[in-house]
Parts: sequence; structure tokens; C-alpha cells
Amino acid sequence: MLVNSNVDSYDRETSEYIVAYIDLLGIKSEMQNNINKQKIAMNKLYNLYTHSIETTRKIAWEENKDINFKIFSDNILISKKLSTDKNNRKLEIRALIYCVAHFQVLAATDSVGWLVRGGISIGSLYIDDIMVWGQALLKSYYLENKVAIYPRIVLDDSVVDELMKTSELSDFVRKDFDGIFFLNYLSMCHFCGQSLMQGFKVVQANNFQKGNERIHQKLYWHMVFINQELNNKNEKQDRKYRLKMIDSK
Repeated sequence: MLVNSNVDSYDRETSEYIVAYIDLLGIKSEMQNNINKQKIAMNKLYNLYTHSIETTRKIAWEENKDINFKIFSDNILISKKLSTDKNNRKLEIRALIYCVAHFQVLAATDSVGWLVRGGISIGSLYIDDIMVWGQALLKSYYLENKVAIYPRIVLDDSVVDELMKTSELSDFVRKDFDGIFFLNYLSMCHFCGQSLMQGFKVVQANNFQKGNERIHQKLYWHMVFINQELNNKNEKQDRKYRLKMIDSK
């Protein structure tokens, strides 16, 4: 017997989506701080989330209109339905990638000072105001939870293939020392060295624990990645801004 069979036709179906699953690192510890620090962290997250949505909506791209955002605790889900038309599909993927990259830039800079880890995949998904379901969600969560390790957003092979098709998007792809492809969110960021440097100071102030090798590993990876990308950009006004560990000489 069907539940609510008189009003529900049970005709929901999954569609193909590009999905980003993002975890904000270090937020759980902030939830366990004193009430004032909890309040600050909650409001920073709320503002980061709402600002990302507002910025996405303001960009006059038709494909930005139906990007889905969901937030639960320290996790963010961003998704975009894909069409079968090749040209539209490229624009839809571009919209999601720009949105996620912008979110990661905002998180890492001085106004917030948080690192993120995540995964982006393409696959089947059903999403509405009540539930999220599908293979794309499972895959992106797996990439974040089991593969990323460092503060990077790992790209599924299907996403890498799509991004490498056009020069506009190929610079968003980076291959790490361990062979993992991840999102180069600084592709869209110019003259951002100072804000990233200040953001790293905030990250370290919130997370640095002498002798904690796991935290040091993540902070060091972030520092090396940022400095390499800033060096690659070779933007004269930004040459004096580079990240440093607080315990370095």
C-alpha cells in the first residue's frame, strides 16, 4: 500500500547534476567553544553562506538562477542540474565551478579565515526542500570524506573531463603531488595575496596547536598551494604578500 496514495503519484525521479559537497574545517571545535565564540562562528558561517548566494544571484548568467544551496551544520551542498545540450551544459558546469571557487576564496580570506575540504562529482540526484538523494551526493561526499585529506576540493574524473574541454575552465584543474585532481579556486582570483595572507593568520590563530601534526599538515599544504599559485600569477602588486607558518623563523 502506498503512503498518501490519494495525493502522491510517486513520480519523483533523479536527473543529472553537478554536485559539490563542502566541509568547513575546524568548525566543530568552534561549536564547542564558549558561547561568545560559538555565536561569532555561527554568524560568520551564516554571512559567508548568504553572501555567496547573493553574489551568485547578482551575476547575470541565466544558468545561475537555479543553483541549489543547502547548509547543515558545517557542511555545504551546492548543486546544479545539467542539460543534454552541449553548449548549455558547458555554461551550467561553469556556473557551478565559479560559485564553488568564489565560496572557497571568501572562506580563505581575511573576512572569514576558514579552510574547506570537499568533492565535486557529476551524476544522478534528486533535490527539493525536503530531501537530497542520489549517486552524485554519495560520490562527492566520498571524495570529501575519504580522498581530499588536505584543504582541497577534489574533482571526480567526470568533472575533470568536462573542465579540460575548454581553455576557460581548464585552469581550474590542478593535479596534486599524489595524483589527485582538485579545484584551483584561485584561477578566478587576482590581486588577492594580501587578503589570503591575512586570512591565513586567522586560520592559524584558530587552529594552531603545537605538536598537532595533522593540523600542521593541512595548514602547510594550504600555504604551499597558495604561494605557488600567487607565484604563477606573478602579479607585481602582490609579490610582497606570501603565506608563512606562525612557527617559522
